[in-house]
Amino acid sequence: MRRGEPRAVPAPRSWPDSTAELCARVARLDRTRRVEEVLARMRHYEAQLDGYWCPDGGGPDARRRRRPLPDGVACFNGLYLKVTEAVAQELPRLPPEVRRFVLRLDVIFAEFYFQAYEAATAGEWVAKSWAPLFERKDAARVLPLQFALAGMNAHINNDLALALVQTWRELGIQPRRGSPEHQAYVRVDALLARVQREARAPLGDAFIDAADDALGEVDDFVALRNVGKARQEAWNRAAVLARDPGAEWPALWDRAIGFVSHLLLAPVLR
Repeated sequence: MRRGEPRAVPAPRSWPDSTAELCARVARLDRTRRVEEVLARMRHYEAQLDGYWCPDGGGPDARRRRRPLPDGVACFNGLYLKVTEAVAQELPRLPPEVRRFVLRLDVIFAEFYFQAYEAATAGEWVAKSWAPLFERKDAARVLPLQFALAGMNAHINNDLALALVQTWRELGIQPRRGSPEHQAYVRVDALLARVQREARAPLGDAFIDAADDALGEVDDFVALRNVGKARQEAWNRAAVLARDPGAEWPALWDRAIGFVSHLLLAPVLR
């Protein structure tokens, strides 16, 4: 296997059918996985989906001129790919003592998306937060940016807290505000907000104002216009889970976040 190539995804003997089982599966993730492998897998999906940032697609502008347009999953995958590329470029600039934390969090976080993608492709159980995106990926009158927002809603507002808990456990970190790990986490916020704004641009179109009218304050409510706020809320939820690992909060949050994704994917009247 050449460096950076995605590792083959082994066929699981059984798929998770709950958040608890999903977390248990992700907890078995190879601890040597590199961010380059994460990026390679996202690019593989982008090629499969013929997305806006498909390696052979000529770029977002060229892809927009070709029909049919990418589906809803591709809209999110491309955005996530660009954000992850930016994080990978930032890693060498982080202090060595926190670089391992940011890298491992990035890898674990991505695995929750990969698990959802593979399960949906196989027709297996998918978390309620992710289900609307995969179920409605080909829906008419839903804009590319709406699909991207629904994916962000599922991933940041649901998966990130779960990924933080696992990363803290693996590395023996206490989730303290003001710690070196928390400072590095906050430092990445500004980078993500900038890249997310830049990467969202190709997903907009002439009907984006209509989408804003249709969505109202929904995307503000889930803090998708303020990535830093969404990530801090995820840190807070993760701290709750770390204190009470047996709590049923993950299932409740999953359902609530899934409901918001349904709202985000409301058809736009053109």
